[in-house]
Amino acid sequence: MKRALAALALLLAATPLQAQDNSNLRSDLTGVYTAAQAERGHQLYINRCARCHGLGSTGGGGGGGGAPAFGGENFTADFEGYTLFDIENRINTSMPRDQPGSTTRVQATDLTAFILSVTHVPPGRTELPPDGNFLRLIRFDKPK
Repeated sequence: MKRALAALALLLAATPLQAQDNSNLRSDLTGVYTAAQAERGHQLYINRCARCHGLGSTGGGGGGGGAPAFGGENFTADFEGYTLFDIENRINTSMPRDQPGSTTRVQATDLTAFILSVTHVPPGRTELPPDGNFLRLIRFDKPK
């Protein structure tokens, strides 16, 4: 029984995530972050992310680490339909690559706001809170 459970756990861990049907969730296009929050995220990006994601406003993967563009076409295609929690949680738990888990929830949320800004998602009047339950209710949509 233990072997079967271990095999199932391994299989689930190796299975790529697929976006769920999140059509009933709030869209990120409704002003879910502030410009000031995105600017804080931009400063974090310069100090913590640019060495792998590049220095251009949308990354570029030219920072020596070969990481994908931060907010570029591949990024938007990879995350479209996911929740903002999926983005924030990936940053929080696995970035930067050489220090996974060293980015706080507040920092990861500010970086998420920066990502929204470079993907041309319009800002709003209220900051995105570093609250996983709240972030699970907002869908990442690519601006038209």
